[in-house]
Amino acid sequence: MSSQDQPWTQATIRRWEEIKAEAFLQKIGIDFQSNFIGPISNSKLDSDPYENSIWEIIPHSLIPAGVLHCYPKKVESEKVIWEEWFLLDNEIHHHILSNQLFESAQGIWTPEPNDIDHPVAVLGRSWHYENSEDLRPTLY
Repeated sequence: MSSQDQPWTQATIRRWEEIKAEAFLQKIGIDFQSNFIGPISNSKLDSDPYENSIWEIIPHSLIPAGVLHCYPKKVESEKVIWEEWFLLDNEIHHHILSNQLFESAQGIWTPEPNDIDHPVAVLGRSWHYENSEDLRPTLY
């Protein structure tokens, strides 16, 4: 069974269609086909590495186009990954964040107590982060 035939692959692509991820990414200068469809179609994984995550485009007070997030449904002690894609000051950003230290982490970010720009599930804790030059979702 090819990755394209995997139920999780089709479900993820449907979710991207629901939230209009392709139009959002195109608007901020990211090639959806090569950075999202290509990697998921070529994935050798049998199950969705983001099965416990939510794909959502969320408004942001400083970023007019908003932010594409792939964030964990809940954060406990086990390691989770949270990713976000956005355009700020004409520069494309792909942040990879984790509740645990990872090798390519560049720093630590802690949300403000009154944060309204990020998913509620990620608030109330510090995150190790990397501003990745690779625009593909990191777990595919």
